[in-house]
Amino acid sequence: MRIACVTDEPLPSLDTATVQVVQTLSALARAGARVDLYLPVPLRGPRPDPDALKAALVQRYATTCGFDIHLLPGTVSKVRAIDKPAQAALAFLESTDRRYDLLYSRLVLPMLGALGRRRPVLFETYRPLIRQFPLTRWPFRIAARRPSFLGIVTHSEYTRRSFEEEGLPPAKLRAIYNGYDDRAFAEQLSPAAAREALGMPQRPTLVYAGRIAPFKQIDLIIDAYARVKERLPDVQLVLAGAADTSEARPLIERARGLGDVITPGYLTGQAFARALMAGDVLTIPPSARPLAEFGNTVLPIKTFQYLAAGRAMVVGDTPDTAELLHHDHNSLRVKPDDPAAYVEAISRAFADDGLRQRLGEAARARAEDLTWDARAGRLLGFMGERLAAM
Repeated sequence: MRIACVTDEPLPSLDTATVQVVQTLSALARAGARVDLYLPVPLRGPRPDPDALKAALVQRYATTCGFDIHLLPGTVSKVRAIDKPAQAALAFLESTDRRYDLLYSRLVLPMLGALGRRRPVLFETYRPLIRQFPLTRWPFRIAARRPSFLGIVTHSEYTRRSFEEEGLPPAKLRAIYNGYDDRAFAEQLSPAAAREALGMPQRPTLVYAGRIAPFKQIDLIIDAYARVKERLPDVQLVLAGAADTSEARPLIERARGLGDVITPGYLTGQAFARALMAGDVLTIPPSARPLAEFGNTVLPIKTFQYLAAGRAMVVGDTPDTAELLHHDHNSLRVKPDDPAAYVEAISRAFADDGLRQRLGEAARARAEDLTWDARAGRLLGFMGERLAAM
């Protein structure tokens, strides 16, 4: 299968969305698809060398990057409202000719351009877009009636149902979960062994991995850590993510004031996997706001990486993570935005060795079919199914 993919994300980047794009396309290429990525670059100035850019992607994302890169000189300003239409116009002209079986993208404008040329297009999103942006209702409803609109891949059932509730045909909707790099997690280490490998002190360890920013509700973790430390003075906190950004620095400074806080920075590949395995307990801030209010976090990629690490987890009881994480089976789920319940759950996990082991083993078992390569197989199956139905 020959697939064209269009993104407007700058690459490489620290943004999690770029991890999803690069890992998905790499896995599709490993599965035998011919994948071309169309990537915007500045209209003025020196053009990046595609080979050098690919080498930078391999280093940043610790994956194979077996796709070809095509540079689109569509970035004419730093204003996305101006750049997006320019990129879309170039993208659909370049990526919708008949040498491709389909266009695969998370962008609405190239999707509409492809449909205008009656070329097959598969849209992907993690967001319940119509709920968040009601003006997109009619473009999607119109698109859904076109035979060349293959459908929408969502990253969760939560988002898939949102499109179905808006009247889009269920046959054109498929939830296909994201994944993790099984090569990075191939060597399963005990918490003590992982801490030794990373040069961390041998203390009970709470780990958060991901973007360190206020809207991610990192304050909830810091507050809980302070209260847990009153009960368990030896506990340490690992905040694994870019720590030198303007949004992260105030949070890192506040956390360090509590003592025994480790900030290894932005990690990928085996180093990232070992940072998770160094934890006795992993956590996602238990807040409903990223899902319900901001709408920018739906079943985050860290969920799959946490499962792969095989550790006990403490998370919020939100509808997106409920698809994979079940209370007292592979995680402890607490009422969102309830600091006292959060502290109690973390404390319970640290206090009970048997509970941690049981939750961790169940988490690792759930991760078995959630690799990026497994996702690529599901994607190619859905693409073939929808192309056959045109």
